[in-house]
Amino acid sequence: MPRFPFAILLASLALVQPLYAEEARVIMQRVLDRDNGFSEVSRTKLATCRYVKKSKRLVCAEAPRVKVFESVRKDFSVADGEDSKSVMILRKPAGEKGIGFLQYDYEVQGRDSDQWMYLAALGKVKRIIAGSDDEPKTGSFFGSEIGYEDLEARHLDDYTYKLLKTVTYRKRSCWVLESKPTPEHARKSNYSRSIQWIDQERLLSLKILLYDRKGQPAKQIVSTNIEQIGGIWIARRTHVNNVQTRRQTTMALESVALNIEVSDEFLTQRTLTDSAFRESILQDLVRTLD
Repeated sequence: MPRFPFAILLASLALVQPLYAEEARVIMQRVLDRDNGFSEVSRTKLATCRYVKKSKRLVCAEAPRVKVFESVRKDFSVADGEDSKSVMILRKPAGEKGIGFLQYDYEVQGRDSDQWMYLAALGKVKRIIAGSDDEPKTGSFFGSEIGYEDLEARHLDDYTYKLLKTVTYRKRSCWVLESKPTPEHARKSNYSRSIQWIDQERLLSLKILLYDRKGQPAKQIVSTNIEQIGGIWIARRTHVNNVQTRRQTTMALESVALNIEVSDEFLTQRTLTDSAFRESILQDLVRTLD
């Protein structure tokens, strides 16, 4: 049998790697371009607790802290794509009712998401920013294991991609894709890389592994209860396991309505601070929920 020269093997691998990287980038572009409706109104329950492992399952070691919030998102057409604005308002528990979160995501490369938190008890809006050029945002969304960075929209060019393999995961054909932030973006990120199991048909991430800036496992995010609503695939349940804090958050989408007309003025800081204005519009929007 003729020998396959080692030099030819290396040359072949050198050609294959860029092809896999290009294919991975195309896949991620499809994921980012997936139709999720031009607007969304929803009600979501967050349950967060410290956990222990029993019989290979994660179980709460304490009574979960449960919060319910209503959210509204709307996309806005811009020159090179779509910007997005969203607002989330806590409804439960009663002692935290009215706490709000506002986020603006931008299509233009290099422009980071803007985020604001409204603390109802203090009557103040706080802008969420990084500590410095070399420090990413810290803190958690409504006291959960979901970080502020986890909520931000991704820019394709902020990462490099590699297609690791294709597998069957939960009876779905999936791409397993690795993303690493570019050196510039890495300064602003809590994560050094992520690995995603992407459903080839529905273009949803079914599982995500996140690694911290030192390369250590940080979080595992699993999406389940996937349904098609108005022709759009939506995960109604997302579980976030923070392996470093040993805390978990389950985010359950209780009700959702897509492609609902939303006024531009509602997606502003006025909605955070002016409860009469907010409720007059929000009550009409939540009537559309399934």
